Amino acid sequence: MASGHPKPHIVVLINHLTYDGRPSKLARTLSEVLPRYELQAEIRIVETSVDKLLAKAKELERQQDTDILICSGASAEFLRRKVSLTILSFRMGEYDLIRAINLARERGTKAGILTHQRTLKELEEMSSLFTVEISQAVYTSLQDAREKIRAFVAQGYHVIIGSPTVVDLAEAAGAEGVFAINADAVRLTLDDALAIWHSRAEEAQKHRRIHAVLKHLNEGVIALDSTGRVFSVNASMNTLLKPHQPVSIGDLAMEHFPDIDINGVLATGTPIENHLSSHNSQRLAISAIPIMENGEVEGAILTCQEIREIQRAERRLRSQARPRHFIAKYHFDQLVGEEHAFQQTVQLAKLYAYSDSTVLITGESGTGKELFAQSIHNASDRKQMPFVAINCAAFPETLLESELFGYDEGAFTGSRKGGKPGLFEAAHNGTIFLDEIGDMPIHLQTRLLRVLQERQVLRLGAPEPTPINIRVIAATHRDLEQQIADGLFREDLYYRLNILSLTIPPLRMRPSDIPHLARLITKNLAKGDAQTEQATNRILDKLMDRMVGYEWRGNIRELENVIERASLVGQFPGESRLLDGLFPELLPTTADQRQTPQKDSLQAFGKSAEIAHIQKTLRAHNGDMTKTAKALGISRTTLWRRLRTSSS
Repeated sequence: MASGHPKPHIVVLINHLTYDGRPSKLARTLSEVLPRYELQAEIRIVETSVDKLLAKAKELERQQDTDILICSGASAEFLRRKVSLTILSFRMGEYDLIRAINLARERGTKAGILTHQRTLKELEEMSSLFTVEISQAVYTSLQDAREKIRAFVAQGYHVIIGSPTVVDLAEAAGAEGVFAINADAVRLTLDDALAIWHSRAEEAQKHRRIHAVLKHLNEGVIALDSTGRVFSVNASMNTLLKPHQPVSIGDLAMEHFPDIDINGVLATGTPIENHLSSHNSQRLAISAIPIMENGEVEGAILTCQEIREIQRAERRLRSQARPRHFIAKYHFDQLVGEEHAFQQTVQLAKLYAYSDSTVLITGESGTGKELFAQSIHNASDRKQMPFVAINCAAFPETLLESELFGYDEGAFTGSRKGGKPGLFEAAHNGTIFLDEIGDMPIHLQTRLLRVLQERQVLRLGAPEPTPINIRVIAATHRDLEQQIADGLFREDLYYRLNILSLTIPPLRMRPSDIPHLARLITKNLAKGDAQTEQATNRILDKLMDRMVGYEWRGNIRELENVIERASLVGQFPGESRLLDGLFPELLPTTADQRQTPQKDSLQAFGKSAEIAHIQKTLRAHNGDMTKTAKALGISRTTLWRRLRTSSS
């Protein structure tokens, strides 16, 4: 293939059933178009017969002076399997077809269109507009094209539209052939060819710049072929290794790095990352990454870096004031719970991951609304894109507006030079999570509604909006319908957000999950310290009955706090004595939470009258377990246990 041309070399290869040496109609059309491209490209027209098509293409390939080859669809498909040249086929637009069909209408009553491998859907959509009866067919080979044309002629289609080869076959069969590629189609195809050449030229320039940069990298880099021999090495590698015999092209890499299983990397395609090695009193991190081509290992890249340089780079990264990447950490398999209500919520969230619609997550504080949002994102098609979370209650109105929508330079005093994109723009192609949406000021609710409707964001001080592609997940612990009634939340925004709804059950509705959650939190808190984990679990065993019946107004967050306190108690000898003294503070009972029992609380009754009172209260609340438990001052679990005991 040609290289280094100041402008592309393009060959248009036209083939015919037979070729008598005279310019064809397509060649004449090309000759009319080419003058407008003479400053942009070197374009040649080559005509040949079908039987010499491959030989002519092979000849062009050997000459290595052709950047792009253009021919008809069937010829292009055939040659792509035979030669390594870049091959384009002529584009055929709707207007080309309309002109061809109008010409056919003047010459006959029925028209057949024969195309290579696929029909023209745009023609099917427009077929009702034509007075000519039209039939489409496709062919896969020259013989197939002959048979399709014979079938057309037998059915009374005496005008056949297609490529130069189709036109030749039609005329040989006694029909009139109409060439469907005109000057507009030629220009479209040549424009495509120029765009491809320019794109490749820019890519080649990028590669030259990258190679220039690699020469000056502190990191040592060696490129290996499939046998493990060096075919490229930068100067930094030999400077870093300080070898008695420098690494040279053609060397076996294993001779210089005997402790690295390079043959294993080349055989299996499994990379080695940051292998710690000592070399000439230096501590090095060496990685070997396979080069894959069509699923096969074609070689490897071996990189080498001094440990101290990695540590310095890590410190620089940690010093960044604000992360530049927004990542969701949690997945559905990290959402722990077996209670039916919780599992239903998880299954519904998994279903929502397949959609792109807005989700509104409601639930009390501490139930894990953001964990669900992150899990939905990580199970969706957007999982490789940003997950941007912002707490709408954590910022004052003016700062929240600039954080969400961004601003242009000069939008306000102190604005950053060049402006700053907002979090909506940062979430482009990904997900934005608006936590505590119920606390967003009315003014910003109006702007948010416009973003959801238009999928555009207008920076502060900007004259034009920026299109964005985002998925919105919002969450709140507030009753938004009550907020609407109080004039604190826009009703139209609520319905725009509440397309898909998800309600996270509170921890008190999941009593059977508490033991497992407690053990999991304890394990995470211990960070691998088995002694601390065992001591904390001993405390939890003594607390578990009361934990299961506790109301957990702070939900998972409160459970984590209690377990952290239990872990502290477990670190001291005589923990039982400490537990007795700290128990009310460590885990208040339901009665402790209510300083004065209600008039019909169980604490006001003796054991003999307890069951009768429970049943009376249950009847008074029409069998509603939640209202009954609240009236009695006990948890639903305790109520259920008392009722079960009374019936046994």
